[in-house]
Amino acid sequence: MTLVYVDTSALARAYLEDEPEHAELSWRLLHGEEPVVTSALTRVELASTAWAAARAGRVRQPELILERFDADCADDGPLTLLRLDSDTCLPLAYRLVGEHRLRTLDALHVAVALTTATDLAAGEPVSFLTRDKDQAAAAQAAGLSRA
Repeated sequence: MTLVYVDTSALARAYLEDEPEHAELSWRLLHGEEPVVTSALTRVELASTAWAAARAGRVRQPELILERFDADCADDGPLTLLRLDSDTCLPLAYRLVGEHRLRTLDALHVAVALTTATDLAAGEPVSFLTRDKDQAAAAQAAGLSRA
């Protein structure tokens, strides 16, 4: 079975009800059959997104979104947070930003998918789900399929 690595740009849409593709991504990522993983970085990025949405008046209680995310990342939840191994991910991300038009955190997500997620998949395919076109292109160029 394919392991799905999800970037914050796609995962945030599963939690923010006014985002495009909310229903589809919420169902797929939080209720679907595929195993879904993301970097521990996502916790901070999602917090930033939720609080920004609150400041813009789009969300009333961002802390509830973050509590749900934490519950979804529990041992019995639909999401698995992957540790960023700085010894392998930072050099790889450094290389990726030189080869592709990537922001720092986007490169780190691709690096985690290529290392930690691939190790976890143990030979099974890993697909990469993002809503960032440059990040999707970099992930695909590095050998990850599009989710």
